[in-house]
Amino acid sequence: MKRVSHLYVHVPFCRRRCHYCDFYSVAGRLELAPRYVRALPGEAAGHGALLQGVETIYIGGGTPSLLGPELLHGLLEGLTPLAASAAEVSVEVNPGSLDAATAAAMAAGGVTRVTMGVQSLSSRLRHNLGRRGSADAARAAMGVLREAGFDNVGLDMIFAIPGQERELLERDIESVLELEPEHISYYELTVAPESDFARRHRAALARVRQRSADDYALVVERLEAAGFHWYETSNCARPGYESRHNLAYWQGRDYLGLGAGAWSTVAGERWQNRPDLDAYISCRGEPARLRRYERLTGRQQLVERLMLGLRTSRGVPRELVAGIVDGTREAELVQAGFLEAADDRYTLTRKGRFVGNEVTAALVAEP
Repeated sequence: MKRVSHLYVHVPFCRRRCHYCDFYSVAGRLELAPRYVRALPGEAAGHGALLQGVETIYIGGGTPSLLGPELLHGLLEGLTPLAASAAEVSVEVNPGSLDAATAAAMAAGGVTRVTMGVQSLSSRLRHNLGRRGSADAARAAMGVLREAGFDNVGLDMIFAIPGQERELLERDIESVLELEPEHISYYELTVAPESDFARRHRAALARVRQRSADDYALVVERLEAAGFHWYETSNCARPGYESRHNLAYWQGRDYLGLGAGAWSTVAGERWQNRPDLDAYISCRGEPARLRRYERLTGRQQLVERLMLGLRTSRGVPRELVAGIVDGTREAELVQAGFLEAADDRYTLTRKGRFVGNEVTAALVAEP
């Protein structure tokens, strides 16, 4: 089996679960963090030659910065020997759990890129999301990262938040640009329909969703005007600062995931480690028996390649996905101005990118 160039490491610890979060995480239980960190290299070793010369490593969560400087540095020491010399090594942080010592540990451990979960710089909107901390904490954290020498910082933001009127969205965009990051991700809030969060904010969610398309267009317009490249549906970057790890997902490349709840896709097979912290620690670095496997059909792989590739400004090679494209629908979408089929690639037009899911669904031929 060929080697895998992209590695994701899941750190599930959080101070508290956010109301809207759908990733596997555990609130508190940091007393288990040392044992968890010690288990991760064992799982990596179990993949053997698959993990040699890794091009990207992404440590996400959860809140990896909650590990603190010693544990985080220890984790990085165990992972960086797997990396190629020019690898991109990213870590997610939360403003409330980042201090100078942790930032210094990341820098010393070979981290090249930091993603900070901000969500909103409005105290009211942060409260609506169930987020602790203030906008001042995000500004202070950015200062800490710059002081530690990081010149590639991304900020994760959310729009369509209950209570986010147009004025508050505009203010958020202005405030995040004032922090001068190299990368900005702006995600539309997604909420499980029957969650407590959805029930509490049902009316407000309905209102913001009515104008979410316009809000989305505003975000892109303002970020592009500030010199950012809209390179993926929810992601904008200064030229040269695109996330190499996330681009690997969108280009359909194989990746391995380590840790409780982590997903992997290799050679047409997809699996997930059981999202169970205690079980992962107990398996002593051998979680194969805790995994749920799925074999992807050739058609599934091509549909995913088309769906993910069309999220990017580069699109997807036409020849690669020709077998699943409805030719009649293709012509209709081109004629309607949603799709371009030139230079041997499918790409969405600007108009098409704002309704990308619908365009992709229409383009795929019936099996």
